Amino acid sequence: MFAVKRIRFRDQVAVFFGFEAKPRFSYGAHDALIDRNPDIRARRFLWFAMVLSQLANVTAMNTTVMVVGFAASLAALAIRETPRRFVWRALLLLLTLAAGFVVFVSYGKLIGRDSGIALLFIFGPLKLIEARTPRDYMWVWGLGLVLYVASFFENLGLGAALTLPVIIVSYITALRLFDAPAKEPDAPSLFAHTKTALIHTLMGIPLAAMLFVLFPRAAAPLWGMRDTSTARTGLSEEMQPGEIAQLIQSRETAFRVEFEGTRRPARADLYWRGPVLRSFDGLRWSSGDLGIRGDFTAITPEQVERDAITYTVTLERLDSRWLPVLELPIAFPSGPAIESTAFLSDAQQIGVRRAPNGATAYRVQSIPRPSFSALDGKSLNSELGTGPPSFQPRARAFAATLREQFPDPSTRVRAVLDFFNREQFFYTLNPPLYNQERATSIDRFLFEGRRGFCEHYAGATVFLLRASGIPARVVTGYQGGEMQPSGYMIVRQSDAHAWVEVLLNGNWTRVDPTAAVAPNRVELGLSAALPETEALLLNSKRWFQTEQLTALWENMTFSYTKWVIGFDRDRQRELMRDLGLGNMNPMAAIGWMLIAVSVSGGIVALAWWLARRRSERALDANVQLWHVLRKRLQRAGLSIAPHDTVRAAMDKAAQRWPDSAALFLEFATVYEGNRFAKQTTSLNRERVAALKLIAKQLPSVAALKRSAQVVAEANPVRA
Repeated sequence: MFAVKRIRFRDQVAVFFGFEAKPRFSYGAHDALIDRNPDIRARRFLWFAMVLSQLANVTAMNTTVMVVGFAASLAALAIRETPRRFVWRALLLLLTLAAGFVVFVSYGKLIGRDSGIALLFIFGPLKLIEARTPRDYMWVWGLGLVLYVASFFENLGLGAALTLPVIIVSYITALRLFDAPAKEPDAPSLFAHTKTALIHTLMGIPLAAMLFVLFPRAAAPLWGMRDTSTARTGLSEEMQPGEIAQLIQSRETAFRVEFEGTRRPARADLYWRGPVLRSFDGLRWSSGDLGIRGDFTAITPEQVERDAITYTVTLERLDSRWLPVLELPIAFPSGPAIESTAFLSDAQQIGVRRAPNGATAYRVQSIPRPSFSALDGKSLNSELGTGPPSFQPRARAFAATLREQFPDPSTRVRAVLDFFNREQFFYTLNPPLYNQERATSIDRFLFEGRRGFCEHYAGATVFLLRASGIPARVVTGYQGGEMQPSGYMIVRQSDAHAWVEVLLNGNWTRVDPTAAVAPNRVELGLSAALPETEALLLNSKRWFQTEQLTALWENMTFSYTKWVIGFDRDRQRELMRDLGLGNMNPMAAIGWMLIAVSVSGGIVALAWWLARRRSERALDANVQLWHVLRKRLQRAGLSIAPHDTVRAAMDKAAQRWPDSAALFLEFATVYEGNRFAKQTTSLNRERVAALKLIAKQLPSVAALKRSAQVVAEANPVRA
């Protein structure tokens, strides 16, 4: 059974803190299995798999955590054997506590999504440093795999999909390596382990595809879950000069649009409505209170038939509660992730009460028009606020002058635009810093610097109009888009824009002051409006890319996002309808899924069996005969280790079955002669035939079992 070992108190304390791995009980052979050291190849390959998981999360890591994590990985690579001395393991414990402190300082907490991923980023290689047994290696393997899966929270793009097979094969190979006996003379090579892992991965693809297509879809995928406390790239519900200018320097895709039919909006109508900013505190614009719900603008069926544009927006992620839609939407969008939570604000924004996770696709209709009716009886206090009365004195004086000179609101709006067009204003991504003095930031822009980007012009225009008594607000979103050869449009973060809505004659009307300064921004895009040096800098990321490769990558990314990441409930139902299974009940769906899984599993098993048969046929004829005989002897109860030679196995069989000892030994002699003696082709055939004859003369499995039973009954002591 087992023997109890006495252990001193000092050793008990060491075991409690993980400094030593001395078991209290001895289980004989089980102890040898638990305490054996895997091959150094296992440690190195497991380190490689862990680093791949770290690289998958590097873009989401805090800089300090990233440096500490990679330093721990380098230490794990340098250490060939686990330190067992008390001092070194105590130092490792202190490093672990220090790593936890670094994560706490970086994220302000230890319990949370991002802080938890950061802990895995550091603790994985630290655990590898102290790993000694297969059980320890299994812990490292699990930590690394969870760390890689955590990268899906931030990155579900095509790049992540292409690296997924590499990760899976690496971890399966690592699992095979550290679970294999160490330092075996005939141990499989690293290539053999990797090849087997690749075969196992390929065998699992049909089953995974079946489950992906048939398994019931949730409205919101898990993998898009984001931590709201972290900064994100995209439009926000607050704006101060300079933020959008930083945003447009990103070539990241904001969303993609597919238009139905042949109707397309003109370039000048490509205003994608986002957050509407009403409140102003003197420097920063914000969305303010959203207590008022709106109604869609009344549209006649004839107008819908003539002017409505139907399109589908595919978002890789939603950065705010507002869905980007083409001005002006005429109905709620449809889509499983947003249809139950969508609402319409009085500013004709379509928002969601609960932002969907991950990729989101929705279908919506819009009619391009620059104005819509205002709600009757709505308070306009938020659309008239100008911040503290002592702020921006020169701009306030200029607004008062405009009010006296142009009593009509429409004429006054035109006068403000003429002011931007007439004076020496410049459109640039690198304006001076106007917000160093908050009380005069707009004054300095209007009357001194006169260089700015869209948010400068939109914010200054709204301030002048409000100060002159006209309700106005800032609208942020995207302007423009890039049509692809495949027929869909890409709207990038570099298309981010800000414009103005002003209340004229009971209608909220779009006014774009940027067009008065740089008309090319609306007609031709951002690059055409910038100075030559800034346009070259903005496009520098594409200097080393060919148009063909860029278009190919964009098409592949869009297809992947649409059909894999965006494979939602609606697309699954559409696919089921195409397969003639659209009206089946849930129990029938489960039954079909089980049938599909069983069929795919049978196909995979058949492919595996055929592959094994093919590999057996590819072997030498002598080896084939030996494999058949070895299986027969093992079924008869003879224990043959993988490293046993044919001679050693035949000696065991001769001792087990003395009546057939001569045949067993003759088989070994002929086999060795066939395999290792120089001979001609004709002689080899004769020897193979002789070996086959010996194998046929050997008893069957049943006869061997009966013979072994007779020997055991005749000599019970030996048995």
